[in-house]
Amino acid sequence: MWPGTGDGAVSAIHDSTASAQIPDAELMTRFRDHWDEQSFEDLAKRHYIAALAVAENRLGDPGLAQDAVQETLIRVAKERRRYDVLQPFAPWFYAILRNVCTDLQRKNSRYRGKLQGLAERQDEEPSRAPSYCTESVPEALEALSGADREILLLRLGEGMSFQDIADHLVCNLETAKKRAQRALARLRAKLAEK
Repeated sequence: MWPGTGDGAVSAIHDSTASAQIPDAELMTRFRDHWDEQSFEDLAKRHYIAALAVAENRLGDPGLAQDAVQETLIRVAKERRRYDVLQPFAPWFYAILRNVCTDLQRKNSRYRGKLQGLAERQDEEPSRAPSYCTESVPEALEALSGADREILLLRLGEGMSFQDIADHLVCNLETAKKRAQRALARLRAKLAEK
């Protein structure tokens, strides 16, 4: 339950039957000032399909586009106090979406660079790699879960210590070590499949 929703104040403010006729700016003002959850849901429903199309066009990846729209909605909720009621909602919303897409593009570019770096390191040091590592490491990493990829890139790509990884993932040292060990075992299994 969101703050302020248990006292009946929101139900007095919002009439769901008329929500289709309420302008975006009014819905956002209701959400901003009264934590009107239904107003936020109405805004999200109104803009989701168009926002998804914009994000997919910018990112070229449907899954990443969904992540971008979800992150945008989270930022709208977090930054609701920064919304200027005298301005239309849509330009503010889509500016946040563009920023999120740019952030994801940068992150994805860095990720691809790290994968390429790992592949080049594998090519430079073939004697250290087990004989079953004939497939490229990037392809095997892509087949892993996001959590496994992240911990391996932090450890192998960034050269982070287990303590730094634990701090980054907000877990204890032993958990970080165990996650890395399991992720490495899954990576080896993917490489062995090929």
